[in-house]
Amino acid sequence: MKRLVSIMLAVLLAVGASAAFAGEAPDEGLLIGVLYKQSGNAYFQAAVEGFQKAADELGFTFIHDGPDDGSSDGQIRIIENYINQGVDAIAVSANDADALVSALQEAKAAGIKVVSWDAPVAAEGRDLDVQPASAKSIALTQLESICESIGGEGQLAIVSAMATAPNQNLWISFIEEALRDDPAYANIEYVGTVYGDDEYTKSYDETLGLINLYPELKGIITPTTAGAPAVAKCVMDEGKSIKVTGLTLASDMAEYIKAGVCDATFLWNPIELGYAASYAAVALIKGEITGAEGETFDVPGVGVLTIEQSTAVNDEGELAPTDGTISYLNKLNSFTVETVDEWVDIL
Repeated sequence: MKRLVSIMLAVLLAVGASAAFAGEAPDEGLLIGVLYKQSGNAYFQAAVEGFQKAADELGFTFIHDGPDDGSSDGQIRIIENYINQGVDAIAVSANDADALVSALQEAKAAGIKVVSWDAPVAAEGRDLDVQPASAKSIALTQLESICESIGGEGQLAIVSAMATAPNQNLWISFIEEALRDDPAYANIEYVGTVYGDDEYTKSYDETLGLINLYPELKGIITPTTAGAPAVAKCVMDEGKSIKVTGLTLASDMAEYIKAGVCDATFLWNPIELGYAASYAAVALIKGEITGAEGETFDVPGVGVLTIEQSTAVNDEGELAPTDGTISYLNKLNSFTVETVDEWVDIL
């Protein structure tokens, strides 16, 4: 474990650092570096609340940061900074599953544990991945919802985040597979995916481009909290009877749900996800788990989480087992006109 003086120096040097103690100085003197895709994103700000809650309970210190431009290069620079500060663990939501591997392998070689959360790092760059639910269930929940909204027929598009985002691409692969192979979706014409890069203006413009290119478009799936409000706003501004669903914050989408643009949107609780990732990181640091398949760890209020073998899309576009492991919270919340107000002050 790092000396307390080193930790305090690291905290003082960290820009935008956040520290929490369980009443007194941490018993273990643990320092965790939290890395998310992009600074200023409300979803990741909510996740930080989960890290804060865990820090209060477990007595570790954490610092958190993300690149302004949402770039992998920016994430790599932050990882290098965390290594230099001597963190005990890095908890990372990756913009690119493969681009961060080399930097994170350097961290692991220095004895730093690596937990990916929200968006995984490739297996060789992490000790464990913590996700809200299986990628297939997240993907098919959105597809089933939009299919119901558009009456099971018509043109459907996806407005995603970055083209390299591993979680987005995995969800999209399951959606595309179902659209191709499941007869329940035989009357839906999938016109493709565009990328808003989690930027409001670009997401809006990409949606407008879809509307202009496909005047008969009936549905849009937007599996990104940052892009979803822009997609819904564009549909509303254009006065189109296009239905939108996706992964969203309730507070961002309440207006559009109540206006009928969205019948339902979905999300896990990012606070719980950050909280669970914290417990995984501390368990790895203390040697209570190694990240091996079959191990378990307890997250208060969430439950006992089991570590499983993970999967990923291979070069042939097929889902295949990896050498890495994963643990699921298996919680997905639905925001509808009946339920959204219950969530707006939470997410």
